[in-house]
Amino acid sequence: MIEFKRYPHVKEIIEYYARKLDKSQVISFLESGIKSEKEAHQFSKFILLMIDSMAKDMQNNVSVLGSVDNTSMIPDIDYEVSLYLSNIGMEDIWDQVCDEG
Repeated sequence: MIEFKRYPHVKEIIEYYARKLDKSQVISFLESGIKSEKEAHQFSKFILLMIDSMAKDMQNNVSVLGSVDNTSMIPDIDYEVSLYLSNIGMEDIWDQVCDEG
């Protein structure tokens, strides 16, 4: 299971967008953890997709988890995702996906 200890709200926003964007595999990652570089890459790509979706929701005045503007969560998301991937030895994948952006 992926736990976000410093910013637990990160899990809530990831779960919300995984459901909204119909990415059930991301829910599986949250429940079971990431076990391969391929999964780390898929998860990282989803996080960037999620951030784009957050921006679109803000532009369209869509309230998500009680707020229209969730961009203040982006540093928390980056912190938690990079820490998790670093702890499992896959921080390079997160960096690579962010650089491809």
